[in-house]
Amino acid sequence: MLSLSLAGLVLAAVLTAGYLLYRAAIPTPIPGIPFVRLSATRPFGDFPALVKHNAKTKEFTSFLVNKCVELNSPVIQVFIRPFQRPWVVLQDSREAQDVLARRTREFDRSEAFIDMFVGTIPHSMTVTRTNDQWRSNRRLMADTMSPQFLHGVAAPRERATFNSILDLWKIKADLAQGHAFEATQDLDQLMVDNITGIAFGTSTGVIDAQVKLLKSLSKLLEPPTGLAKPVLFPSAPHPEIYDALTKVAWSSEIGLKSPFGRYHHAFALKYYPKLRKAVQIRDAFITERLQAAWKKFNDAEASEDDVKSACDLIVAKEVFLAKKHGRAPEYDSPVVRDELFGFLLAGFDTTAGTIKWGLKYLTKHQDVQRKLRDSLRSTFKQAKADGELPKAEDMATLRTPYLDAVLEEILRLGITAQGNVRVATQDVELLGYHIPKGTDVVTPNSGPSLSAPPMYVDESKRSKTSQAVAPEDRWTGDWDQTTLGEFRPERWLRKNAQGEMDFDSRAGPMQTFGGGLRGCFGRKLAMLSLRIFFTMLIWIFELQPVPDELDSWAAEDLMTHQPQQTYVQLKACAT
Repeated sequence: MLSLSLAGLVLAAVLTAGYLLYRAAIPTPIPGIPFVRLSATRPFGDFPALVKHNAKTKEFTSFLVNKCVELNSPVIQVFIRPFQRPWVVLQDSREAQDVLARRTREFDRSEAFIDMFVGTIPHSMTVTRTNDQWRSNRRLMADTMSPQFLHGVAAPRERATFNSILDLWKIKADLAQGHAFEATQDLDQLMVDNITGIAFGTSTGVIDAQVKLLKSLSKLLEPPTGLAKPVLFPSAPHPEIYDALTKVAWSSEIGLKSPFGRYHHAFALKYYPKLRKAVQIRDAFITERLQAAWKKFNDAEASEDDVKSACDLIVAKEVFLAKKHGRAPEYDSPVVRDELFGFLLAGFDTTAGTIKWGLKYLTKHQDVQRKLRDSLRSTFKQAKADGELPKAEDMATLRTPYLDAVLEEILRLGITAQGNVRVATQDVELLGYHIPKGTDVVTPNSGPSLSAPPMYVDESKRSKTSQAVAPEDRWTGDWDQTTLGEFRPERWLRKNAQGEMDFDSRAGPMQTFGGGLRGCFGRKLAMLSLRIFFTMLIWIFELQPVPDELDSWAAEDLMTHQPQQTYVQLKACAT
């Protein structure tokens, strides 16, 4: 009898706990903000619909944009993670700019964003709220975005690194004999090599290994039978350091995809054998680079001219300060290590993704490609006369308004960064809706007001800071709202007093780099990389149209927004 009673109590407890868990999993909406009614009545809210959308499209942000359109509201709430607050989605570029750039006391770095990277770089400014620690980290890394470092260190390194992929693609173009080939892997590897070189002063060697392999081939082993079919090239084994760095970097997706977020990621870093080994290799690599820099700059004869990487720059600065204040240098600290790896983490995937979208847009818009090539050859006259690529310093510093406009339009429509996330640090209002403290606010970088006509917003509902900005001080352009989804670099150009065309970055909304205090720290380096890459590429190659079967514009949202296909069909330019 006692056993039956105990069993009954256990069963009742289990059923009660299950019911309470079920009730807790049903979302609690924020009063007044539009939402999908069905989602608020079921456990896991919008998550099942998101999973279905992702299975069909491989995208995430378009789900949020679609919900705004379906509900016909620039502010909505979605229920993505069980047992957590709703997310608020703000689909209005003007109010988003206000949140990112002017309302920085009311909005800060979100836990949802921090979750992605806190496992790999827990001491980096990337995962730090806007406080004294963040300011200290920012000062530590500030000189890596200085003109001296970008033009004198990063630009020459990038020119040399990008030459390696041009060499690789010359070989591939010869072997391909008019066929297209997939560029995704090459670009991913290139940007890891590039940012590793800038951050640590050494290459992973992954592109060089591929060049060496393809140079050994006199012809394709299995040439395709029709021009509509792409060429498949063999892949060289990856250097150990390349696999380790990328494995740790991509591990951020574990937390992104898991309902347990950062906790799942932390567990994986510690207990997944291959990932744990990759962390050990990464740590040993960073230690070796820091010690090499210390050895270099501890020499009394070392000078600023010996700085060849961000690692060198930070260690040299610390050695100087330590000598000045008569203390031991602290060049190997958790903050330094995480900022250097964060340099790599933030720079390889986003830039590679933007380049992929750029290749697709320039392939599709042959007129833009030709105009860009003519513009570059007009700017870099000496390089054209010498039959050489432009110098690194010239690519970094000379005025190139049409190139800048093309890059801005690629960034605007390619939306490699799908959106921005901020958390409300106090109770606030957005377009008349009350947003409780602690709520994450997502501002997509596509959709109405960015790549489609805006939704109606009552001007009186806008924030005081938004209303206080005069129309001419928001954006200088007067864009046709019906053409926002079209690729038109000219929208970023304005005629100056001398009758020449100037690039105008304030012509219209473009939020790929965020904005305000917490905007992208590496924006200047990213733009430099894009300037140099596309100058060199368009100087050497024509991007010819690819077969329709290889020209899908479907995307995939991982850590960034990437095209599912990036095929190129290359032809050497006439000199």
